Amino acid sequence: MRPDAGAVVEEATGTGTVRDVRELILAATARVIRERGLGGATTKAIAEEARCAEGSIYRYFPDKHALFIECVKEGFPEFIQMVETLPKLAGKGSARHHLEELVKAALAFYRGILPMVAGAMAEHELLEQHRQFFKDTDRGPLKPLIAISEFVRREQRLGRLSPRTSPDAAARLILGACWAQAYMEAYVGPEASVGSDERFARETVRVLMEGMRCREPKEAKEEGPQLATR
Repeated sequence: MRPDAGAVVEEATGTGTVRDVRELILAATARVIRERGLGGATTKAIAEEARCAEGSIYRYFPDKHALFIECVKEGFPEFIQMVETLPKLAGKGSARHHLEELVKAALAFYRGILPMVAGAMAEHELLEQHRQFFKDTDRGPLKPLIAISEFVRREQRLGRLSPRTSPDAAARLILGACWAQAYMEAYVGPEASVGSDERFARETVRVLMEGMRCREPKEAKEEGPQLATR
């Protein structure tokens, strides 16, 4: 008997809890997506993997897209939590530190969801369904961008980050770097590694906060405090 088969037996006999069956379905969904891609993650395949009736899925999730979103939330709670709380951290501690922690969590998050995203991008109909789901539920990949942008804006109002910095551009640079690194690792392999996640986070945030161009002393004085000062 598979390790999770007991939960299936409990569901069939009516002794299992909602949490037992729900977690079983989520775990099965993650395995199916990882092994077959999003296109192969049909409710039938998920039910077979979870060893439960296909109708059981809809007892706990309104539709397949809600199931996928919940699977992501369950698998990466640290990143989801950081996105939700980041704006509230403005003015507390080091802005650099908060962004470095976010980068590390984003790396793990993007590595984990690559199979799901790749599956959606490869199938036009599925992609359109995802886009509509994001609009209807106010969820999706734009939420982290909004959170980072708001964090930067609040830090700017407090005078801790340069007003010359575009909050939206900063958010895209941070998450874009994380996504690109996760993609390169999956596509190219170990050769794409840049060392530890800590090092990647530190260098990514440092480059963003310090900028790349040389500045004359007079120009630097006129601009005032820069991103690198916090």
